[in-house]
Amino acid sequence: MGEGLSGCERDGDLKRPTTVIILLGVGACCLAAGSVLTCGPRSVVDWQSLRAVVIESDDWGLAGFVPDADAWRGLDRDQLDTGSFPDVYWLSTLEDSSMVTELNAVLSGHLGRDGHPAVLQPNYVMSSLAHDGEGWVRYDLPVLPPLYQRPGLWKAVENGVAGGTWYPEFHATWHYDPDLRKRDAVGSDIARNVTDRGILLFPGSERAKELGLWRSDQDLELELDHSLTVFRNLFGRDVASVMAPDYHWDDRIETMWESRELKVIQGKREQRNPALGTGKSARLRKYVLRQWARLKHPGRTYLERNCRLEPVQSPDPDEVVKACVDDTRRAWSAGQPAIVESHRVNFAHTDADLAALGRDALDRYLEEISDNPDEGPVFLTDHELAQLHVRGTSWCVRGGVVVVRNATRGRKVVSVPAEAFGQIAGSGRTYTHRHSQRGILVIIPGASTIDLVP
Repeated sequence: MGEGLSGCERDGDLKRPTTVIILLGVGACCLAAGSVLTCGPRSVVDWQSLRAVVIESDDWGLAGFVPDADAWRGLDRDQLDTGSFPDVYWLSTLEDSSMVTELNAVLSGHLGRDGHPAVLQPNYVMSSLAHDGEGWVRYDLPVLPPLYQRPGLWKAVENGVAGGTWYPEFHATWHYDPDLRKRDAVGSDIARNVTDRGILLFPGSERAKELGLWRSDQDLELELDHSLTVFRNLFGRDVASVMAPDYHWDDRIETMWESRELKVIQGKREQRNPALGTGKSARLRKYVLRQWARLKHPGRTYLERNCRLEPVQSPDPDEVVKACVDDTRRAWSAGQPAIVESHRVNFAHTDADLAALGRDALDRYLEEISDNPDEGPVFLTDHELAQLHVRGTSWCVRGGVVVVRNATRGRKVVSVPAEAFGQIAGSGRTYTHRHSQRGILVIIPGASTIDLVP
């Protein structure tokens, strides 16, 4: 791990005081002023009037932490020496069909002022490892390890996608370093016992980051390419947005993503860059480098989570909902989209009461931000948000229609790729586009939906 800056660093005979770094940071901020999503030029969209809401949710598809509520019975988890995790995660689990169905029911019960329902963006973990007593076996979604079988899960996901409330994106291949898990998850009696029960954790889990600096570029590139193929085969389209596991990534990872056309990056402000070390000086460097990255890479769109809806991790869920509503309105007032963070653990858990608490919190949040129908939200995906920021227009397949938006003040021509209509046709139904067989559309300001009819 690199060391943080002290009072100054030497570069040959040149000294670079911390104050210079501060001035660079201030300069970067000044250059970046006026941005909504990135620190590039001012967006053509009036975000204050649009009142956009995006809900990003990590960890879906992860075969962990435990397969069922009895997994830890008779075990002392402290002996495992996993590192620190929030208490609620120790009995978190892979979602099942009922959890997905019930969550989609909450989302479909809240319409934006454009008539489209609230949509969750579940960021998926694409692969898992299980030990069969003799060796390690890899499972790629939709195939799951034997102890994590979830009948009807993928039908529930399909229904959510078709209903416009479920829009998957990419989170990780494993959510841990697979080589460290293979080595340490069977390296002691307690670890082997835990692994045989299907528990994901192992000694040193907290430190075994999937995108750690020690992992080779070759391994990471092979894993990424494989995961993108798994995602495409499962969901019928390419990844449009990415969130690093554990918020843990460095510059080489962004370069790798961009080389695969993954240019929409979630949670940049929350990034934990191991190359920067720790301490106050590291945080300052992180801030400056974050601004510089946005100026240096105008082709990337960095999305900042500015609202937290994590009710099951709080002793006061009501206060969490209130704070998230306040943060949403504050983002709108500041001319920003509200990008809400809400992890899977809030909706998928071995404790059914906790999952119900999370759904109820989401329901109340959506109700409170929609209390005025004329000034209610518009629910977007990252895919739409990034396009709107760059061009002021967007297209996205949402629940059986291609949604085309014009958030500018003038008429715009929007080119919708043929594959967008292929995603609809892939359902077994044939559609005709009312406006143009070529997918070249002219839409007026404020237009949002281009209908597809049988």
